[in-house]
Amino acid sequence: MGYRTGLLLLTLCWAGVDGQTLTQSEPVDKKPAESHRLTCTASGFTFSSSWMGWIRQAPGKGLEWIATITHNSGSTYYSQSVRGRFTISRDNSRQQLYLQMNSLKTEDCESRHITIYHCDDYFDYWGKGTTVTVTSDTPQAPTVFPLVQCGSETSDTLTLGVLATGFTPASLTFSCATASGTNLPDSVQYPAVQKDSYYSAVSQIRVKRSDWEQNVSCTVGHTTGSKTVHIGPTPVPVQRPTLNVLGSSPEDESKGSFSCFAIDFSPEKHEITWLKNGQEITNPISEIKTPAVSRETENGPVYSTASYLNVSELTEGDILTCLFEGSQINENKSVTYKSPTPCPPCLDIKIKPISLEDMFLNKKAELICEVTPKEGVSVEWQDENGQVIVASRNLSESNGKSKFAIIDVLYEEWSKGIDYICVVEHSDLIEPKKEPYRKSGEVPQRPSVFLLPPVEQIRNNMVTLTCYVKDFKPKEIEVSWLVDDVAADSKMYAFNTTNLVENNGVYSVYGQLSFSLEQWNSSEAVYSCVVYHESLMDTSRVIMRSTVRRTAENSNTVNLNIDLPQTCKA
Repeated sequence: MGYRTGLLLLTLCWAGVDGQTLTQSEPVDKKPAESHRLTCTASGFTFSSSWMGWIRQAPGKGLEWIATITHNSGSTYYSQSVRGRFTISRDNSRQQLYLQMNSLKTEDCESRHITIYHCDDYFDYWGKGTTVTVTSDTPQAPTVFPLVQCGSETSDTLTLGVLATGFTPASLTFSCATASGTNLPDSVQYPAVQKDSYYSAVSQIRVKRSDWEQNVSCTVGHTTGSKTVHIGPTPVPVQRPTLNVLGSSPEDESKGSFSCFAIDFSPEKHEITWLKNGQEITNPISEIKTPAVSRETENGPVYSTASYLNVSELTEGDILTCLFEGSQINENKSVTYKSPTPCPPCLDIKIKPISLEDMFLNKKAELICEVTPKEGVSVEWQDENGQVIVASRNLSESNGKSKFAIIDVLYEEWSKGIDYICVVEHSDLIEPKKEPYRKSGEVPQRPSVFLLPPVEQIRNNMVTLTCYVKDFKPKEIEVSWLVDDVAADSKMYAFNTTNLVENNGVYSVYGQLSFSLEQWNSSEAVYSCVVYHESLMDTSRVIMRSTVRRTAENSNTVNLNIDLPQTCKA
C-alpha cells in the first residue's frame, strides 16, 4: 500500500453566551506538503480587544495548544510542533482569525493521524469546527444509497437517510432539498467510520410526508465531486384496466341497467363516471360502486372494481359510456341502448366429425362448425391460444338456415393432438358461445380385428356381417366395408358402427354390414371389413378381414391382412 497520511482539522462547538459565535471555514482535503489557510469569523463580542488562538486535539489524546495572537497582532506564540510551518494572523476590521498551514504532515506516516484544531477566544468561546484531511491516497468517490424509514405509511413526517460508502479521504458533506429547491435544515451527520483504507458515513433528516411524496434530493459532497440521489415513494407500476360494459333492459322501455367492470388496473386510485351521449349522468335511479379488490402479481398488486347503474329516460340508440379515470390513465367503453327484445336466439352449434377416411387416406380432412340459425351470426375457429385460424374457405351459408366455418386439418398436426374452438358471436349474446374440438396426442395402440360369423335373419330375410375391433387408442377409428374390393353401395347395403366402449383406457367398437339373404345366397362375392386407425399409418395403413358365403358355411372366418400400397408420386 502506498504512503498515506491523514490530518483532520476541525473546531469543536460549544454554545457561546449572549449570542457570541465563532464560525470556521468548510472542510477540505489536502495532500502531504500542501498548504491551506483556516478562517475563523467572530461575532457577538469585542473581537479587537481579545487574544485569539488555535488548539488541536488528536483522537484519544488531550487538547494541545499550537498558536496564540495578541489583540493588536503585536505578538504571536507557537508550539514547537508547528513553529516555522504554521502562521497565525488576524484582521480586526473583519473580525477574522487565520491559521496559515504550510507543509502539512503527520507525525506517523504508517497510519492515519487525525488532529482536531480549536479556534478560541482565550478559552471563552469555541468555534463550530473545520475538517482538513491530508492524505497521499488516490481519492475514491463514494457510492451513495438512499434510505427510507420503514412502517411510516400513515405518519405526517418520516426519517430519510443517505449512506455513503467506499470513499477516501474521509471528509464528506450532506445536504438535502425539496423538489422545489428549498434546503432542508437540521440534518444529522454521523462521523465517518473507517474499514481498511475506505470510509462509510450516514446522514439522516426528518421531512414532511408531502415533501417526500414530491421527492427529496440529497447531495453528497466530496473531494472527488458531488453525487445526488432522489428519495421518494417507490413508483407504482401503471397498468390500464380491461373494461367490460354490459347493458340490460327491463320491461319498461325507458329504463335500463348497466354494469361496468374495470379489471386489473394499477395504481388503486380511480374514479368511474357514467355518460349518456357524451354528457355526465347526474340523476340516475341508483348507482352502486364496489370497493376495489386487489390481487398480487409479479409486478405488484392490481385492482378490480365494478359500477352498477340504473337509469331512466332512455331512448333507442342512446350511447352509455363508462369512463374510468385513474393515475395517468383514462379509459372508456360504451354500449348502445336497445329497446327490450325477446330472449337471445337459441343457437345450435354443431361440430361435424372429421372424415377419418379422408384423414387416413388423404392425410387431410375438413373440420366444420355449423351454426343454426344464420341471422346475425359470425363464426370463426380459434386455437387454444385464442388466435384466429384462417378458414380454408370463406364462411358460407347453406340452405338458407345455417352458417359454416370450415378449416382444413392436416394429419401431421391432427395426430399430435389439437385443441380448437368454434367461436360464435351474435349481437344479442352477452359473450360469445364456444364449442371445443379436441383430439388427444396420446401414443397410439394398434387394434385387433375379428370378422364374426354371419348371422342369417330368416324372418327378416337379411344377413348381417359383424367386424369386431378391440383394444385400440386413441378412440378415432374408421370401419368401412368392401364388396369385391369396391366400396359397398349404400343403396344395396346398410352399414352401421356402434358407439365406442371404453375399458381401462382402450376402446372397442363393432362395425356391421346388412343386406338381403337373397344376395348372400346367390353371390360368391368377397365381403371385406376395412379398419383405418392412426396406429397403422406407418405400417400397413389398414387392417382388412374378408369372408365369402361358401367358406362361411364351413368355417367361422377367413382373416386376410392386406397392405394397401402408398399412392404413387410423380
